Amino acid sequence: MPPLTPHDLGRLYRQHAPALRLYARQWPGCAEDVVHDAFLALARQNTLPERLLPWLYHVVRTGALATARSAVRRRRREAAASTPEGWLTSVEDRLDAAAAAQALAGLPLEFREVMVARLWSGLTFDEVARLIGCSLPTAHRRYQAGLTKLRKRLEVQCTQTPKT
Repeated sequence: MPPLTPHDLGRLYRQHAPALRLYARQWPGCAEDVVHDAFLALARQNTLPERLLPWLYHVVRTGALATARSAVRRRRREAAASTPEGWLTSVEDRLDAAAAAQALAGLPLEFREVMVARLWSGLTFDEVARLIGCSLPTAHRRYQAGLTKLRKRLEVQCTQTPKT
């Protein structure tokens, strides 16, 4: 049997897509995209499957399961990456992660860029200097200045008494 014509593909889509979307909604993710992908896969077939409707359901199910697994993995990665780390050992000495992030975000880009590359990425000062296109002493000065500004901002926040 020859490949589908665009007219036949459109007819099949209008006929079966609503039920396939409903079927795909059993799994978290984007049901519309999974159904579209199934019809794209059908359009790429050199020969039509012998049993077209079961084939479409199989492709939608496989795509929906893959999308759901991908979403779970992405949420795990995002949760692991967003978990604040304790910077100091005792509870009293730990920084408030939100306050530290806010203070860091308030720094000028030239300081923040060097600090993030050095502290969180673990790059050496030489690597940081090459990354941002400045000299090694400039990268070191920006890092020191950023630490000083960050320390001042955090000290001001720590000395303010919380409102009750």
